Amino acid sequence: MPERMLTEPEGYSLLDACGIPVPPHQVVTSADDALEAAGRIGYPVVMKIVSPQIIHKSDVGGVIIGIENPNDAEAAYHTIMQNAATHAPEATITGIIVAKQAPRGLEVLIGGKTDPAFGKVITFGLGGKLVELLQDVAIRVLPITEDDVRAMIRDIEGYRLIQGYRGEAPKDEEALIRVVTKMARQFIENPGIREFDLNPIIVYEEGVTVVDARIIVSDTPASGTARLSIKAPPEIFYPDSIAVIGASASPQKVGYSILRNLLAFPGDLYPVNPARKEVFGREAYPSVLDIPDPVDWAVIAVPARLVPEVMEECGEKGVRLAVIVTAGFREIGEDGVALEEQVVEIARRHGIRIIGPNCLGIMMPHQGINATFDPVSPRAGDVAFISQSGAIITTVVDWSLPEEFGFSSVISVGNQADLGFEHYLRFAEQDQATRSITLYIEEIQDGRRFMQIVRQVADKKPVVAVKSGSSLKGRIAASSHTGSLAGSYEVYVAAFRQAGVIPSGPCGMPSTSPTSWQAKGTRRETAQSRSPVRVGLPSSPRTTPRCMGSTWSTSRMMCSMSSMHFCRRTGTGQTPWTSSGMPMPPGSPPSSMC
Repeated sequence: MPERMLTEPEGYSLLDACGIPVPPHQVVTSADDALEAAGRIGYPVVMKIVSPQIIHKSDVGGVIIGIENPNDAEAAYHTIMQNAATHAPEATITGIIVAKQAPRGLEVLIGGKTDPAFGKVITFGLGGKLVELLQDVAIRVLPITEDDVRAMIRDIEGYRLIQGYRGEAPKDEEALIRVVTKMARQFIENPGIREFDLNPIIVYEEGVTVVDARIIVSDTPASGTARLSIKAPPEIFYPDSIAVIGASASPQKVGYSILRNLLAFPGDLYPVNPARKEVFGREAYPSVLDIPDPVDWAVIAVPARLVPEVMEECGEKGVRLAVIVTAGFREIGEDGVALEEQVVEIARRHGIRIIGPNCLGIMMPHQGINATFDPVSPRAGDVAFISQSGAIITTVVDWSLPEEFGFSSVISVGNQADLGFEHYLRFAEQDQATRSITLYIEEIQDGRRFMQIVRQVADKKPVVAVKSGSSLKGRIAASSHTGSLAGSYEVYVAAFRQAGVIPSGPCGMPSTSPTSWQAKGTRRETAQSRSPVRVGLPSSPRTTPRCMGSTWSTSRMMCSMSSMHFCRRTGTGQTPWTSSGMPMPPGSPPSSMC
């Protein structure tokens, strides 16, 4: 069935079955029944319309509170029925619920939703009418334990009100913890519940009660964005030979930039171009199949329509890793989705792993590898930088050179058609040259698996994450760049903290005019065809005047890296974080940073 919201009696029944306190109540269908129910429940009472079609009961005059006596009860029943007939004449009225009016107390809320990346998440915070104004909430990705719930409740600023504020008696925290724990368990164990909002929940010195419950259910299985995740052996990131398919002698073409950047690679390097005999003084081959020796990596820079054929040839050759910088796949719509799926099917059939498509490429400074079309190569260092934005990579690499900041690896994940953040985290975890990891994330396709893996990695090496989309403009840019619908920024940050990742926030980096680059592919041509190749890089940050500043996300990331670098240079070997989990700003005294 399609999604529907439970009526108030249905919601109360579900909560009551879970052992969650709700007010005494009864559904009635006549004024006489209303009088009898109110007398049995005890005044004061509340009356509310019950109808599957009326979602916002107050908007149609379907709620009356403060009913103190039988006369008021009879009048309230008739008033609600008349209001419903006037304002919602087509609605089916199944009755009126008469409920005990809860005494005043501290109002809190529990909410739940199904996040596209992380699945079911739960929120807790101050409730009532001011919830949207205060926005004092804590978020957790399910499942959680009772200890997690206790920490969640104590995370909010309003926790002082639960403890007892300005002479007021403390509220029943343990009863509240039990309610949140029970609702979290019901949410995760019941696949039919898609979303819920219990607001307000009244907390007293002894006990709690749920006053209003909005619960959305469906029998249709929730759709997931997670792809089949197959472990990638770490050795595929240490190649002895690389082929550049689409290599070119024309400086205007992507294949030129990639091959030029790889000339420093100490292993075997093979240009592939059917129209040339040699490129950069190296013998060129018409196809990867014509290369006489084994090929570990294939960096592919041909038009998107040619990629399936190239991948078939790479499979026959025994290539282990394909770095597809070409754009024109999932990020452009249905046709691109189909093409990307075709490429992935070919890769799986041949046992090839894929970086990208629609990416900048990969840099491994310790191995002399710059398999990107960024003309700048970073220094070798000990930070693995894994980013979903090519423009962010070029900006950070530019910044790193005068700062003498080095990287163990720089990876542009692109569309994550095959390899994703979890695979690169596992690589960085075992990489001897990597001491810490920085992530720039627009979308995680399998949030639960990401949390499981990054929690294990963060136990061994510090992991810092910057999430795009903290502003509306950022969310639009993130979606247009990856062809994905970014999940809630707040959910991502909560998931990072829950998994032991340090979320990077604003930390005072100078930026006189923060801007967001437009996510537009640059166009190039290959030697094989006059057809343009769209590559996965937004408009270059190098075209943006330095005086215009950078994106806030870039500034936050640079600040995080600057703080780590400070400790490297001062010899402490520790990463500087504040007690709130934020990186310390550059220039802070060593005693406060490390």
